[in-house]
Amino acid sequence: MLSLENDKRVKGELDTIWEILTDNKCFADAGPDIIRVEVLSGEGLGMIRRVHHRISGSWEEECIEWEPQSHFTMQVRGDNYLLPVTYLRRKTSMVQKQKNVVITIRYEYTPKYGPFGFFLNKHQIIPILNLFSTQLVDNLAKIIQQRNLDMSISAATILKSKSSEIHTITPETLISEACKILTENRIGSLIVLGPDNKIAGILSERDIVNGISTTGQPILNKPIKEFMTCNVIVSHPDDTLAALMAIMSSKRIRHLPVVDDNDYLTGVISIGDIVNARMTELEQESAAMHQYIEGRKWREVAMQIGRAAASEEFS
Repeated sequence: MLSLENDKRVKGELDTIWEILTDNKCFADAGPDIIRVEVLSGEGLGMIRRVHHRISGSWEEECIEWEPQSHFTMQVRGDNYLLPVTYLRRKTSMVQKQKNVVITIRYEYTPKYGPFGFFLNKHQIIPILNLFSTQLVDNLAKIIQQRNLDMSISAATILKSKSSEIHTITPETLISEACKILTENRIGSLIVLGPDNKIAGILSERDIVNGISTTGQPILNKPIKEFMTCNVIVSHPDDTLAALMAIMSSKRIRHLPVVDDNDYLTGVISIGDIVNARMTELEQESAAMHQYIEGRKWREVAMQIGRAAASEEFS
């Protein structure tokens, strides 16, 4: 029996990495030329799935090992695999090493055609398996990196990066007083709290302008409850940056209150906060892409001159 192995170091939570490694859709997205993965029966140990390949049709795989948070092994069933092998297993594992997690893709296989199979192994099986497993583990690492980015910036993290001061008013506050607060603090909206300290509405510059167009100057001496927006769209601390951007874009709003599980106000996120958070995210994506490119360079050099020599060259 012959073997081939590729690995990749990534950062992230073990639960998240394991979820990605065991997700059939992620495998389809990461596997070169794989169109889709169809689960035929079961889950975890004993699961049987059909892998549809762009060039070689499809083949079935069965999960014969399953150790949560550690490894799982898929064994090819039948003779429809894209390579001339009588036996093939793909073991996907992860191991925590200091601050990183090492993902390993290991193949164990037996070539067809007896002695001639060793010729095929050298000139066909090894090159194709090595290319497939290298791209597979690299693409899985990219998915993990993107998942980390998606999870790293949330409403809670945005609120931590800005002032904790929240400007609120009551429904009985006069429009003139509200305008003064908006001007002095250079903000675009005020949260209206009811007697129970929960959100009763929101007053924005747009609400005031609309009120002036219908009421005129007398609006200044009227309470804001006559002009505020009552149906307030809110977010929650765990909402991701992507979710916050989607809400603001679809609802055409510039200020988004954040409430806890009991509907109490914990902060307000503005469109400016979103822009700053997105800039941070782009910087992280750029750093992650740079790390990915450097990793690919190291892997290519390592394949040519060996891991030890490549480590010295890139140190």
